[in-house]
Amino acid sequence: MKERIVELDFVKGVLITLMVLCHLTLFLVTYEDFVSWVYCFHMSGFLLISGYLQNTSKYKSQVMMKAVRGILLPYLFFEALYVVAIALIGGYMGSNNQSSLALASLANYLLINPIGTYWYLHTLFICVVVSYLVSLGKLNAFSALLLSASVLFCLTLFIEGLQWANVIYFVIGSFMQRMDFKFKQFVVPSLVAIVPVALVTVFGTNVGGETLSGVALTLCMISLLMGIFAYTPRAIRRLFMYVGRNSLAVVLFSPIFSVLAKQYTSLFTFDTTHLLWSFTSLVLVMALCLLSAWLCDKTRLPNCLMGTNIYRKFTSTTDI
Repeated sequence: MKERIVELDFVKGVLITLMVLCHLTLFLVTYEDFVSWVYCFHMSGFLLISGYLQNTSKYKSQVMMKAVRGILLPYLFFEALYVVAIALIGGYMGSNNQSSLALASLANYLLINPIGTYWYLHTLFICVVVSYLVSLGKLNAFSALLLSASVLFCLTLFIEGLQWANVIYFVIGSFMQRMDFKFKQFVVPSLVAIVPVALVTVFGTNVGGETLSGVALTLCMISLLMGIFAYTPRAIRRLFMYVGRNSLAVVLFSPIFSVLAKQYTSLFTFDTTHLLWSFTSLVLVMALCLLSAWLCDKTRLPNCLMGTNIYRKFTSTTDI
């Protein structure tokens, strides 16, 4: 097992916080350009890190079981719960998503085209399974890269919710892992990364996940955030590392609480910038996600579903 890279917990914490912020409706509408920019790197960064951390070279008999229990089962449970909730009360709560309880529609949401942030788990599971199956072939790292990428690309042609613009980042991370690269040697922490980030942001055209500009922006943002890590005040550093270690809980619960945040927008009509509502909602959604994960662990429900807890408390790796 690779040594834990605490900077990656920090990066994941920042990226998952941006994900929640950019899914808050008023913030999304008011700051559309900023949200579009964040969308160019936040989940692609997550998938790259996930690809790197998915180790299929050892303990092969456990890989599929961990993928099914740790990714597939929680995905199916929460996606089904979200689809039902949106179908029944989504209109009342003002959700942007729409769903149907027809069996064919439900199967489509679960297998082909998930709604909400659960597309990440859907994509991650498919990528892990393909990466695992390719690893059985005893191929060298480059051949495994080519075969994995080819199979996943073909799947994107038939699975609507599986986008090549997202898959490519898991493939890059998986290649780094197969080559046994040290993450911080491949993506070096550097404040200088702000220069290419600024250049791509200002002068880049058609910056998307599948473009070279999108790949460059994602890699440089990870580099920049790891560089910022060393200069971040201890309390803020600990907070983002804590959130990063609980990113799964945020992915699972945030769609529910993000919709609820719309119910009190009228209380903030005095703030035309919508920043106060956005910050309040961000803190509330994150806190409720962490609280929900903690409560679930207390009832031991995640152990029945996933075989492990969801909530991650402070440890020696976050208390720095």
